[in-house]
Amino acid sequence: MDTGGTFTDLVLIEDGELRAEKLPSTPDDPSRAVLEGIESLGGAGSGDEVVHGTTVALNALLTRRFAPAAMVVNEGFLDMIEIGRQARPELYALHPVKRPALIPRELRFEVSQRSFPGTDGKLHQERAPQPDELATLARRIGRSKAQSIAVCLLHAYADPEIELRVARALEPLGLPITCSASILREFREFERFSTTCANAVLVPIISGYVERLARSLPDVRLSLLQSSGGTLPAERAAQEPARLLLSGPAGGVVGAARAARDAGLERLVTLDMGGTSTDVAFHDARSRLEDSVSSAEVGGSPIGLPALDIHTIGCGGGSLVHLDAGGILHVGPASAGADPGPICHGKGDAPTVTDAHVLLGHIASGHFLGGRLELDVDGVERAFEQLGKRLSATPVQAARAVLEVARAAMRRAVGVETMQRGQDPRSLPVVAFGGAGGLQGAALAAGLGMPGALIPAMPGCLSAFGMATADALSDHSQTLLAPLASWGSRDRRKVARELADLGRSELLEAGHRARSIEFEYSLDLRYRGQAFEIAIPESFDASVAEAFARRHEELYGWQLDAGEIELVNLRARAAVHRSYEEGPQPRARRLPKGAITGEREADWNSPALTPVIDREQLAPGVRLEGPALVEEFSGTTLIPPGWKGRVTRGGHLWLEPK
Repeated sequence: MDTGGTFTDLVLIEDGELRAEKLPSTPDDPSRAVLEGIESLGGAGSGDEVVHGTTVALNALLTRRFAPAAMVVNEGFLDMIEIGRQARPELYALHPVKRPALIPRELRFEVSQRSFPGTDGKLHQERAPQPDELATLARRIGRSKAQSIAVCLLHAYADPEIELRVARALEPLGLPITCSASILREFREFERFSTTCANAVLVPIISGYVERLARSLPDVRLSLLQSSGGTLPAERAAQEPARLLLSGPAGGVVGAARAARDAGLERLVTLDMGGTSTDVAFHDARSRLEDSVSSAEVGGSPIGLPALDIHTIGCGGGSLVHLDAGGILHVGPASAGADPGPICHGKGDAPTVTDAHVLLGHIASGHFLGGRLELDVDGVERAFEQLGKRLSATPVQAARAVLEVARAAMRRAVGVETMQRGQDPRSLPVVAFGGAGGLQGAALAAGLGMPGALIPAMPGCLSAFGMATADALSDHSQTLLAPLASWGSRDRRKVARELADLGRSELLEAGHRARSIEFEYSLDLRYRGQAFEIAIPESFDASVAEAFARRHEELYGWQLDAGEIELVNLRARAAVHRSYEEGPQPRARRLPKGAITGEREADWNSPALTPVIDREQLAPGVRLEGPALVEEFSGTTLIPPGWKGRVTRGGHLWLEPK
């Protein structure tokens, strides 16, 4: 189940069959729409597995509506999370505005703890907080009205015990405690502290949400989707909500990757256009390291946890259209959301991208949501008449302009994930999904010279499908910070086994069988003196140095033959891979009788009477000619003039120029 800003999507897999449900989200309490959707699919019984992707953590961090938390730091380091890296997010702003720290200064507390790394590679403690100091600290935090605690001490990645000692002294307060080395055992204090603070301010909110959901779904195995694209047991998700920040978008990438595999695609760009935003990602089936990052920035706060590399823009089907003081047309980032929603839903009063498609004849009442939503076409026409007058244009010209502005923003987002990362979009197809993805796929591919667009089956519910088929993952890492030559394969194997054992234990505790658990390892390497690392698959032999040199040259155009390579982090991933295979599907080459359900006038930069096709009747092998409007329960796909379509294995629709 995937809770979005406008709709909540659910997919049920039962005995190899798929069923989907889509209903308006309930922003005041997202679990309400989730539970209603589960009931409409027959309910969840004992032993069922439920996987949930949620935006609750992300929205709380972005809107800063989170719980007050206390932070415990080394003496003299109260302001580290405000100083950060001294980066300027707006380089040329004359009066830059910096977002306040997640935990205000009055809720930060010092302890007299000092450690230093010695030449022997071990951490030596110079000064430790005494019992009376810790007792005083507990009393001060108890009076602070904090609902959670973040313990962040220098060099704790090398010796977590220095934080655990402080945490044990604070346990009598009965507040949730996040130790930085427990959630992220890596160096770079600012990123580790920022991640810990984000987790601490989210724990009271997410734990309450998860507990309410678990009470409403007794006897099921409840998991939440992580930013990395893998599932996480609800109990651990409640303790480590920082792992859930990109939960919803990650489900879309997982679902798109499975659809691409059905269609025989390996390297691609995914575009998930929902009601509030559009998420873009690059995917390479040959290497998970190409898709992932070890840290991301969310709401201005670095989060040093594994995540799929996703770029998000505030441009979705529900994005509001407005003119600025100079009369320039803008789309988003503000959204109509689920309430009041676009004008066509019957309650909104400001035009949106979806309304532009309705005016142009791309969307109509009927197949969408099984005909349950009657669209307010008259309201849309009145709104675009007013917008057209302000633009000195006709309503149709105004709607076309809205789509062009929105698509320009999407082209820029694809450029971030491709050209700015050394990939040529002209060699990459786009997999477009989400409730509005099928409306943009062909136009986006044409605008960037891409070979084509794949519109997966059930595009409006693909994120929920990705969650239902996601692997169970447990990621652990440890900073080593030493010359690679000093860490032979035997030493690296020892650390890798320790990290793998942590992951294995967590997956076993979640109910997975030992023989189904597989492991992947990687190293973060750099030349001595560099500030950032490159992730390389761990082969436990000398070839990692050669692989690093090759990858460095690919990225930067040079390598140092005699340069000293430094081993920064070792990472281990424990995974239980989930397979989903559909049953045999009948094949066909021609449209079956009854697949064309009618025709209506649609705008393709000029009006044309266009056939309307029922996608549910299209079997693999069927070929289509544009222009056409392909409708289904969760969305509409546009096949423009000069384009053709083909249904692939799995029922996905491949679009390409004629």
